[in-house]
Amino acid sequence: MRGVALCLLMFFGFLVGVLGFSSWVSILDLKRDTDGWKSWAFVVQIVVTATSFVLLMLYNATANMVLYMYRWAVNGELAMEIAEEFAREYVSLPFDNEKVPHVVSVTHA
Repeated sequence: MRGVALCLLMFFGFLVGVLGFSSWVSILDLKRDTDGWKSWAFVVQIVVTATSFVLLMLYNATANMVLYMYRWAVNGELAMEIAEEFAREYVSLPFDNEKVPHVVSVTHA
């Protein structure tokens, strides 16, 4: 598991580093040739870079969450957590044993 976590960290870190460096280089080039904020190319570059950074961070968070849930499932801890969570929220009535079970939602005030 630690190897997979390290690979995720290195993969997303490398992509963010490459994106940041390429953005920095292209912005330096755009500042030298144009009017800066008055140029549409400069504004588009900032929007594309910011969107790419956000998407990379979301993918990184998702990959980490999937790895975390997988670790819980492999260790057998996830089933107990789900059972405890649903046991607090739903109650099965005892007279339903012969029929289709009814679920009653219990809310806490």
